[in-house]
Amino acid sequence: MLSVITVNVTMMAMTTQLLDMPATAARSEKLIAASERGTHDPFQEVEWEIALDNSAYYLPPEMLALFGTDTWDAMSVDERITYSRHETAAMFGAGIWFENDLMQIVLRHLVEIDVCDPMHRYLLTEVADECRHSMMFGEFIRRAGTPSYGPTRGFDMVQGASGRAMSYLAILAIEELLDFANRACMRDDRIHPMVRQISKLHVLEEARHVSFAKSYISESWPSLDSADQDAVRAIAPALVAEIVELSLDPEVFTTLGIINGYEIAKANPTYQANVVDGLGKLTTFLAEVGIIDDPASWIERGLVYGPVNE
Repeated sequence: MLSVITVNVTMMAMTTQLLDMPATAARSEKLIAASERGTHDPFQEVEWEIALDNSAYYLPPEMLALFGTDTWDAMSVDERITYSRHETAAMFGAGIWFENDLMQIVLRHLVEIDVCDPMHRYLLTEVADECRHSMMFGEFIRRAGTPSYGPTRGFDMVQGASGRAMSYLAILAIEELLDFANRACMRDDRIHPMVRQISKLHVLEEARHVSFAKSYISESWPSLDSADQDAVRAIAPALVAEIVELSLDPEVFTTLGIINGYEIAKANPTYQANVVDGLGKLTTFLAEVGIIDDPASWIERGLVYGPVNE
């Protein structure tokens, strides 16, 4: 088990608090306008009355952590679909847990931003989005007939000027992993229609959150001194690995009586490839910005492909 990454975002250096960010402010104006055109109410747009039965998968089989293993091969179709429903409930439970942390990051950031700055209004909009998403995920779990899955250990962040960059990097990692699964679900006719609807709504709104986080990191990164940049480079792979670790819930396998299921899933090459592919947009962006300048520690943690896999 990975050790908890300790990152306390309540205290940031004044250089970060007073940073002039015209590009991110301009991006915020565009995101506010986009939010006005396309904010979605899941309790109006998702067909909640559809039964969550075993008529369809809840995640594409190829994206399930046990897919391709001997354990998977031994399952009946009904058992595979039930497993997919539990994995989806666990994904949404982790989504609620992560989004709670993300909202706290954003709310602490808001304290530092002038109310007249467009970033202030946009970030409040983002918090409102996350509240609706958590309600949407929770409604699925309440109807799914599964336990209320979710991470059970702490997730905090580092102190200092590098802390804000780390916070938005964490937001990006979480959003990109969810987005990868959501995009696969919304396009796949094998997937239960309720999950397809939830996934589509989430993709549409999370695209704005990703856009803001990328703008913030791109504009703030050059303002960090070399020591703070080195701190981010050193901590980032461990932070992202922790997010990945928290995204696979061992309780799913315990609940379903799948012996050694968690260990089998973690060792599964298909699962490992899905992790790398799910982080692909993030790691490409971080390399472009300069946060990943040496991929060795990312390769070691299974977050990017090594030379043999390329």
